[in-house]
Parts: sequence; structure tokens; C-alpha cells
Amino acid sequence: MHISHASWQATARAKVADIHSRIPHEWLLSDTDLEKARKQRTLTGPFIEQYLDDCEKEIIGQDSVRLVEKIKRQEYTAVTVTRAYCKTAAIAQQINKCLHEVMFDFASQIALELDQFMAVNGTVKGPLHGLPISLKDQFHVKGYDTTMGYVGWIGTYEGSKDPAKVHQVNSQVVQELLSLGAVLFCKTGDIGDDAPQQA
Repeated sequence: MHISHASWQATARAKVADIHSRIPHEWLLSDTDLEKARKQRTLTGPFIEQYLDDCEKEIIGQDSVRLVEKIKRQEYTAVTVTRAYCKTAAIAQQINKCLHEVMFDFASQIALELDQFMAVNGTVKGPLHGLPISLKDQFHVKGYDTTMGYVGWIGTYEGSKDPAKVHQVNSQVVQELLSLGAVLFCKTGDIGDDAPQQA
């Protein structure tokens, strides 16, 4: 099937707009902030932290073992941790277009269910309870594209438009992570690989 130059560009633009639309309004950076970011050599650390509150900075500064322990001891909720990670990813996405998929709503729902599980059972769902995890965009998550950066894979299952598969499949690793209590919040590409960009 031949895809014209104009049609693949339109598909890529629509995907970029879709990703951007999933960033909550209150996390959007101003044009001034984006211009400041373009002039920075280092975007991590103090630069990105200026957009986070003290609790969010503390959370994203924890290693995964400590973070899971604090959730287990109910020092943090899964919702609070997920929000901190999603907000940080949203800021990074606006600066350098690092995400192939934004799954913040999905992550928030998982986190809420984990907090409810903890409230009812007094224990964690699994060893990764509440731990935010970003996936490479080669793993399928129900409801989301897996494109690996290929414009032709947007809205398909690895290029196939089979409705039984498009957005209907979880990869095995996704199933395992969810069963262990992980919170999947975004998908990224390989180093040097960009998400579909507006041409």
C-alpha cells in the first residue's frame, strides 16, 4: 500500500496532537518556559524540578526499592507517586518529545485501584505495588498504539488493521508487571529514536 507524503505527515501530526492532548492543562509549559528549555544543556535536576512541588521532587528522587517500601508503609499513596511521575514525564515530553504514548489516565486508574486494594486488604498487591514504570514502545498495552516510531503503525497492530488485535492486546511483560502491582504510565522509544513528529 502506498502512503502519500501528505497522508503520512497528516497521520504523524494527528498523533503528535493526540499525545499532547493527553497532558493535563495545569501541567502545560508556557512559551517562555519552552524557550528557556531550548537554551539549557541539562534539563534534568534543578531545571525540571522547578516545575515540581517539594513532595513531587522528593518522590522522583527516590530509588525504586525505597519508593516501593514507602508505599508499602503508606508514607506515600500510589496515586501521589503516579502523579509525580506523570507530571515529570509531561514536562519532559513538552521539552524534548520523548514519549511515544502518554498513558496518564490509565496509570491514575491503576494507582487508584492499588490504593483501594491497600485500604481494603492492609497490604500490597505485589512486590511492585505502586511503582511507576515506563515501557519501551515495543510492548503492547490495551487501548494504546505500539508504533516503535513507525507512522504506518499508528492505529494498527504492527501494521495490521485487524480489529481483534488493534488496541486489544497486552504483551506478556505488561501482564506480568500489572499483576505485580506496577503502574504503567508512558511508552518511550529507543535512544536516538523520536516519537512521530509534526513535519
